[in-house]
Amino acid sequence: MEEGAVLVKEAEKKIPMKIEDGKLYIGDMPQLIVDLKTQENYIRTEERLISYKKRIELSPDLLAGKRANVLQTALEYYYAQACEIAEGMKIAEEYRQKANLTIREKD
Repeated sequence: MEEGAVLVKEAEKKIPMKIEDGKLYIGDMPQLIVDLKTQENYIRTEERLISYKKRIELSPDLLAGKRANVLQTALEYYYAQACEIAEGMKIAEEYRQKANLTIREKD
């Protein structure tokens, strides 16, 4: 498989996926980053890089383009989870900032 190749583009959502330097990049922003060698995974948001503890297993034949519908389903599943985590982190951060501001105003 070529490095940097876009492997799957979903008809409506278009989830871009590429492989560079042994890492699989799924989506744009947030972006799910899967280290294919170490299985250390991250979610990149605009503000930070979040460690993602869920194990992501994609077989070499899927990454080579075989069984495209299975790969697409797996991508949708993993990427949807990553987006939910990123959104949850964003909401928690906004809440924390608001709570800190409220505490400062009371002092």
